[in-house]
Amino acid sequence: MDNLLQGNAPPGVGDATASIPGYGMIAQVMLGAFGVDVGQIVSIYLLLFGFYQGGLMLWHKACDYFLNNATSTVRIDDNDILYSQFMSWVSTQQVTANSRDLKASSSVHVTSYDDSDDEDDDDLLNEEGLFDYEKWSSVKPVHYEPNFGVDRLYHNGHWIQFEKGEKENKYNHRWESHVEIRCIGRSTQPIKDLLADIKELSRRKKTNNTWIYRPDTRSEGYWTCQAVRPSRPMSTVSLDMEQKKQIVQDVNEYLHPVTAQWYAARGIPHRRGYLFHGQPGTGKTSLSFALAGIFGLGIYCASLSDDDISESRLSALFDALPTRCLVLLEDIDSAGVRRDESSDDTDSDDESDSESEKSERNSKSLLGRLTQRTRASEAVEKKTEKKGNIKEKGKKGKGNISLAGLLNVIDGAASAEGRVLIMTTNYPEKLDSALIRPGRVDLQTKFTLATHEQIRAIFTRMYSTDNDVKKKQKKEGDGEHACKDCTHCSTKHGTSSSIAVELAPEKLAELAEKFAQELPDVTLSPAEIQGYLLKKKTDPDGAVAGAKEWKDKVLEAKKKGKKVVD
Repeated sequence: MDNLLQGNAPPGVGDATASIPGYGMIAQVMLGAFGVDVGQIVSIYLLLFGFYQGGLMLWHKACDYFLNNATSTVRIDDNDILYSQFMSWVSTQQVTANSRDLKASSSVHVTSYDDSDDEDDDDLLNEEGLFDYEKWSSVKPVHYEPNFGVDRLYHNGHWIQFEKGEKENKYNHRWESHVEIRCIGRSTQPIKDLLADIKELSRRKKTNNTWIYRPDTRSEGYWTCQAVRPSRPMSTVSLDMEQKKQIVQDVNEYLHPVTAQWYAARGIPHRRGYLFHGQPGTGKTSLSFALAGIFGLGIYCASLSDDDISESRLSALFDALPTRCLVLLEDIDSAGVRRDESSDDTDSDDESDSESEKSERNSKSLLGRLTQRTRASEAVEKKTEKKGNIKEKGKKGKGNISLAGLLNVIDGAASAEGRVLIMTTNYPEKLDSALIRPGRVDLQTKFTLATHEQIRAIFTRMYSTDNDVKKKQKKEGDGEHACKDCTHCSTKHGTSSSIAVELAPEKLAELAEKFAQELPDVTLSPAEIQGYLLKKKTDPDGAVAGAKEWKDKVLEAKKKGKKVVD
């Protein structure tokens, strides 16, 4: 220490500096020209550097000790909806406005939906009166949220620190984001209060959105949010009113907490399965989405025909499902679910062998041996033919999942309870009876082609402006009202700020009745009728006038086996 205070280099420094090329020459030049002793500068630097490193080490140890013993932490992973709610709330706080490290993104993306995105504005049209997407997207505000790192905020008299980070999962090589929320004290109650307030604010927003999840292609056993869509009203589903009422009441009773206790008291697994069957375009998937919106459930969609879906992965996906959700297995008939037929093959082999042995014992003649060979050949041919049929079935359906594996996932001993399982199919007769037996499928609903009542409902829904008027009045205020005299305001190319056509209720009912009379009963699917009306969404009178011609073309194409209508 005395050497350092006197400006002398500590022992060993001279040997270390001697190995630095040019150090001796620079030291002599500095000493001769400026009278500066480089050795003294090096000594002071080493002293300060040692103090700095020692202080830094003590600071880190003190911080670690404080964080481990005087703070409480709550962690939220990115696969939980609470993560999105927390980050959405933080993005509106002052901490985000004052932060110097932010993550920016466009508010126009697939996993978000806001009613304000649908507000029409004539300023978004180009010179030809056509909608300009680039112009529309450019006026949308940029969304900001804290980037990876540590930030702090003040809530209800407590300082809250949160750290956003990500870590690679070594098992599936997937980068997973998370946020750790920390508060001072040995109680997590301040954090719980914060999260409770965030959930309450999210509930008050009443966004009425449905979260749609699909299997994560990057990893096994994970679901990823594919999109967030506005919840679909039950009135938009083309189905008999009594059937709708029955399904809604059944799901409502099943999801009620008291029902779970009732099931448990009687030793019945708390599961409920539904089979929606009918021709394509009759509203099976639409009803599934409507049910998810009504009961506030996330909808988890999986296709068993995907090459990536194996039995082990399907089991892991079902294990990762939340306690309350809606699971949708679409087109279960085309999923290639296979039944193990090895026992059948074995029986054929045993039967062939027994017949061969019997023939050998009872016939010693040449004719007996020829008969034996003939029967053996026939047995081989039958066996080969059966294997060929199995292979063909495997080619038609992927066959990655056996029937036993699927049944074990749905209602096996280890399968979870409390979820709503919906399976859809166009051909219910192709399904194995074991898959749809009571206990696995508790309610079957048949979707028919559009009846006259459904045709009227579709037409009324397409041209009704009740929701549009309410939304417009909410935007303009109580003192401003939409124009009721004109049918629709058009630009020079027929594009307007609102494509809805306002009709009096009596006029709408009259047109709906005429439209229904033009179309045959239980002949066309709701999807076909809706597709036709979408082409004439601003011309209800034209839709009625052209219904007969369109119907004739569609029926003629079906009669000839054509898939495209001329």
